[in-house]
Amino acid sequence: QVRAAGCRPCCHLAPETAMSSVSAKGKATESGPTTSPFDKKRRLDLLLLVHTIVAAVCGSLAVLFPHLFGLFLGEEWHGAFLRWNPDDPQVKLTHVIIRLYGALILGQAFIVWHVRHTADGAMRRGIVRAYFVVFSITSLVLLRSHLTDQTWHMSNWVNVLLFTGLAIFYGWVYWFSPPP
Repeated sequence: QVRAAGCRPCCHLAPETAMSSVSAKGKATESGPTTSPFDKKRRLDLLLLVHTIVAAVCGSLAVLFPHLFGLFLGEEWHGAFLRWNPDDPQVKLTHVIIRLYGALILGQAFIVWHVRHTADGAMRRGIVRAYFVVFSITSLVLLRSHLTDQTWHMSNWVNVLLFTGLAIFYGWVYWFSPPP
């Protein structure tokens, strides 16, 4: 058979040996071990869904109950779960910063939720890349703080491991399974 210049040889093979075939519904299908771009999209959608849920919960808790996160910064537990206004001015400032950060995390949940529903691959890759960078830097900052600051406790390894895990997940998606 004659083929056009630059054309792949598999396009001109006999129908029974070609890489693509036609399904019963008349749609072209791929045979072989190739993975569908929709599988990558579903995996990324699952990662973004889990990220949305965790970010929404953590962001809401940080806004409503900042003292829960103040414990990671060395704040003492005073036995009150719904304590809104502590007496210590430094703790009040810490709570304001935690609430502001919680608002940012809650905003991320909305962004990630909407990114799940877009088909724009460039935007999805940009979001994945941005989260890889953000979570990698956050992991390094938390690790440095944990290893050098007197007020950090062993329980903060949970934060270090959480952000390192997020960096690894988003890094894996970015480097080895980029969104279609």
